[in-house]
Amino acid sequence: MRNKVRLATRLTVAAAIAGGAVLTTVGAASAATPASYSASGYGDNLDGWIAQAQAVLSADGDQVPSADAIKARAMTESSGNPSAVNNWDSNAAAGTPSEGLMQVIQPTFDTYAAPGHNDIMNPVDNIVAAVRYANATYGSFDTIAYGTNGY
Repeated sequence: MRNKVRLATRLTVAAAIAGGAVLTTVGAASAATPASYSASGYGDNLDGWIAQAQAVLSADGDQVPSADAIKARAMTESSGNPSAVNNWDSNAAAGTPSEGLMQVIQPTFDTYAAPGHNDIMNPVDNIVAAVRYANATYGSFDTIAYGTNGY
């Protein structure tokens, strides 16, 4: 129970920082689960997915980029389309197409997905894995956020 209270507190703070809806109950600890955006207080849209991903990253102790940085990268990678699959580049030719909102390949996603966030086509899970990958590889997601090429 104590961990749920801690998680709920972290999610509340992260949501407030991200400009998302403030969670008000301990039961909202499940808000880090991307299955129900509206029930969690997050919108089922790019801004909502970003806010929820920021909360997941914060709760997990990861470095959290700004919403603007995540949105810029998502627009560069998939034009904000969480169902995007790139079937034409070198990754696709090698059998691992870039997938989802942030255009992550499956092996990278598998390595950097947060516990309980293992659906590459889920926009929240995809953002979380992409941010964790960029933080680990480039020192900070912000390093690649505004670039116009793949990362």
